[in-house]
Amino acid sequence: MYQKFIISCFVVTLASLGLWFGNVNVGQFSYGQNVLHTEITGKDTLKPKVIGLQRDTTFRPDTVVVPEVRISDLSYLSVCPGSPVLIPFTTQGAFKEDNKFIVQISNASGKFVNLSEAVKEGPVAVTLPANRSGSVLVRVISTSPEVIGKSTRLTILPLPHARMELIDGSTNTKIGPGQMASYRVMLTGAAPWSFTVSDGTTVTNTLVNPFTAQVAPSQTSSFKVTSVNNTCGSGTTSGEVVVQVSQDTLPVIALKAIPRVGFRLCTATPFQINFSATGKYEAGNGFIVQLSDSTGQNFKNVSELIPQSPIMAKTPSGLVPGIYKLRVVSTFPTIMSDTVDVAISAPAKTVLRRDTLQIAEGESTNITLDFSGGGPWFVLLSDGTYQNDIRTTPYSVKVSPLNPTTYTISSSGGFCGVGDMSGSAFVNVKIPPPTIATGSLADKIICSGTEITVPFTTTGRFNNANKFLVQIKDTSGRWVYLPTIGGTSSLRAKILPPFLKDTLSTQQLRVISTDPLVEGTPTTIQVMMPNAAQASVTGVGVIRPGGSARLRVSFKNGLPPWSFVLSDGTTINGTFINPYQITVNPRTTTEYKVVMVNNTCGTGTTDTIPATIRVETN
Repeated sequence: MYQKFIISCFVVTLASLGLWFGNVNVGQFSYGQNVLHTEITGKDTLKPKVIGLQRDTTFRPDTVVVPEVRISDLSYLSVCPGSPVLIPFTTQGAFKEDNKFIVQISNASGKFVNLSEAVKEGPVAVTLPANRSGSVLVRVISTSPEVIGKSTRLTILPLPHARMELIDGSTNTKIGPGQMASYRVMLTGAAPWSFTVSDGTTVTNTLVNPFTAQVAPSQTSSFKVTSVNNTCGSGTTSGEVVVQVSQDTLPVIALKAIPRVGFRLCTATPFQINFSATGKYEAGNGFIVQLSDSTGQNFKNVSELIPQSPIMAKTPSGLVPGIYKLRVVSTFPTIMSDTVDVAISAPAKTVLRRDTLQIAEGESTNITLDFSGGGPWFVLLSDGTYQNDIRTTPYSVKVSPLNPTTYTISSSGGFCGVGDMSGSAFVNVKIPPPTIATGSLADKIICSGTEITVPFTTTGRFNNANKFLVQIKDTSGRWVYLPTIGGTSSLRAKILPPFLKDTLSTQQLRVISTDPLVEGTPTTIQVMMPNAAQASVTGVGVIRPGGSARLRVSFKNGLPPWSFVLSDGTTINGTFINPYQITVNPRTTTEYKVVMVNNTCGTGTTDTIPATIRVETN
């Protein structure tokens, strides 16, 4: 194994240099084209012998199409388990002659397993698992080369299931001779369903779920669903109902589905009572629900007369919150069930305490709510603040108004739904008066007509329609507007003083607002007269060939530094010297002019009178 590894590395190295191609035969290693000969001695020593080296001239295209398998979209399909499905797919690139394609499906743990045999081409016919349902992933892979295609989703419909139980969810009930018991069948899977009950009842293609029915056995009997099916075939069943038929002549009424802590109801609210009635009752008998007063005595009817369970009843309005007793009574004969406690809750009432509070801008405060009636409670304030699952009273709500605000209750309630609400609270927000402070520009020097950023800060509030503008003071002391662009913390203004007497002057600026009108504190800025620089050149002389002469460039107005260009192309940038002397060496008589001058404020003006240097050859 160690020898094979060394040989492989040697072969790979030669191949990477384009010095080898061919097949490897282990034993006596022969690498095609008589390129390399290797022997293994008795001492396991490798003796490679290079016979000759040959350059690899194989043509290789620049672009290689990578093999790919693309399955068609199956997400729109909903198929029954165990059904045959045709899986179409396409390919790209080159696959070897011995290549096969396999369809795979994700199992319950999310791993892919083979769903089909290996085939040479698509589409592939597969049979879906009979024990799977829900959304699954399907993909196609190839064997040579090994390519894993992207997956697509497929929906497998669940097989039908039917569960039988009584209307109240229990499985046992007791009735008297001739009475009826109600049951329901809970169905899952795709509708419509067909099923058969153990008493021979058959229901076909129903869309009703749950399905309810009644039975009136003459003796104690059990009932269950024996079969169920839908478009995907037969399914499974569960549940069994036992109906006991009491042969006792003494009527008995028993309440059913009673909560462990009794009933909790609201005033003027409908509710349902389930019960069983056994024994013999006279013709025309009916059942009615009765509710006591707060002492547990003096029962009154709270339902209509109903021939069998269940009964819909309604609590009277105006009941005082407390614990009451409830029972079911028959009419012929008059028989009463045991009583059960009923806790009556009153509708909620919410009061927002009347108060006047004061806070600074950006601060918060608490407003107080008082609740009564059945909780837990909820409240929605007029500013949109919402709180629920409130179990204590009084209760504080934190508010952070931006402006002076009167708070009221938009909605509130408790266990019995939305209740009564009242009250209001006023929160005053102390808003400071609006002010503007213009940032300092005293250290700035700019040219008239250029833009500068004017910083400023504000306090207080400004209206939505407000604009901030820059003003400059003219010679008469009036403030005039400057062209301004900008937002809430800095402005861009073009500095155009109404009058500039000197080359450099001090101007006053300030920022103002329009809504409300607020005048900012002023600041000063140094402004230079635009295009004030002037330049002229002087110098007269006669020189011999090869000699030199001196020129003087003088500046008037404007501030340094100056830059200028002479007519012979000489360029001087940013000098503070005035006048500026320069040496020239003309070969022939030459006139020198200043053709351009500029400084901080831009391009200035030049004198048209030249300086002439004469060159004499005699």
